[in-house]
Amino acid sequence: MTEKTRVYVVDDDGDLREALLEVLASEGIPADGFATGRDMLRQLDPEWEGVILSDIRMPGLSGLEVMQEARQLAPDVPFILITAHGDIQMAVKAVRDGAFDFIEKPAPPEHLLAVVARALTTRKLQLENARLRRRVARGANLGARFLGRSAVIRTCRREIISVAPLDVDVLLHGETGTGKELAARCIHDLSGAEGDFVSLNCGSLSEATFDDVMFAESETRPGAIPRARGGTLFLDNVTSLSETVQLRLLDVMDRRSGESPFRVIGANPRSLSDAHGAGELRDDLYYRLNLAEIELPPLRDRENDVFLLLDLFINESVARHERRYPTMTADDLRPFKAYHWPGNLRELRNVAEKLVIGLKVRFQKPSEQVPDGLDYDSAMQDFEASLLRAALLKAGGRKGEAAELLKIPRKRLYLRLKATGLLQDGS
Repeated sequence: MTEKTRVYVVDDDGDLREALLEVLASEGIPADGFATGRDMLRQLDPEWEGVILSDIRMPGLSGLEVMQEARQLAPDVPFILITAHGDIQMAVKAVRDGAFDFIEKPAPPEHLLAVVARALTTRKLQLENARLRRRVARGANLGARFLGRSAVIRTCRREIISVAPLDVDVLLHGETGTGKELAARCIHDLSGAEGDFVSLNCGSLSEATFDDVMFAESETRPGAIPRARGGTLFLDNVTSLSETVQLRLLDVMDRRSGESPFRVIGANPRSLSDAHGAGELRDDLYYRLNLAEIELPPLRDRENDVFLLLDLFINESVARHERRYPTMTADDLRPFKAYHWPGNLRELRNVAEKLVIGLKVRFQKPSEQVPDGLDYDSAMQDFEASLLRAALLKAGGRKGEAAELLKIPRKRLYLRLKATGLLQDGS
């Protein structure tokens, strides 16, 4: 059985079956023949992209009985009947009952090919429409999967929807725990790709393990690339790769071709403004990956999303532990808004779990909060940017008022806004 088979020919007459296969082959249509309907039905898959061509009169299962069983197994696969002159009335009734069409023996090759081509076109449109409906359904569900009402998360959802159907690689930026793998899965689901989503943590990838992890063809432990063919390869923490491994990855990406290429989505555990920070990517790999870039915002920048997400995580934990929803007052919730959330969604989920179990939640003081993966200078710049952003927010964007709140001259505020990337030249 060939993977590209487009037509199943079912006929107990070996000579006629071979003649039909030759006619189809002459037009480059891959086909496989079966002496009985039962043999064909064992191979039938509801997602198969082909059509069935079957004689009506056969011993054992007749063509009509084969059609009935095929419609149970794969209701959308077009079924074409081959009839003798005396079976015309039977064939017409079969068309009313769901057969795609019928061909009378002996059929001129051009007529046979025209009917088969029409059926294949119909099948292709069926599958494309089904994929489109699934994509639309997934898109409508993106808000539920990527929960939030803040402006930054709405922008993020729009970017995911925009980039998903495009044939480009993607680089995701964001602190630890901001949901980069979830974003990558959403891009994959919305892309309509038929292959799998394969996640690989680059921390485990070295020059010594590269070939085995990426290319192994073992049935029990296949490599990441064989599993990702036709789908998506998600490279988490891609900036942790050594320069040698980055070069090998770049070569793999440049050589993708054939019928089952795959999309690469890389994740950088830093903000977009600091894309070339510690553990930076080589320029050639960075520019190969960043055809589309999306930044996953930290939880502290997501306004009141923290409360929506807290409710979601608490409900998940309540269901998992079969506990009651914890009672919380306004005073209990106040720290959630002010907290820096260095662990982002991952930390919030952990807090929700503690609340449901009944454990005490202790929020770190600002002096105790060390953002994940940042060195001292980067951490201080992050803190300064957060302080400036908070002052501007409180002042309604009025820089003079923000400078007064911070007790610094207005000129110094402008200089610090530029230094932290919060103010661009001319803005």
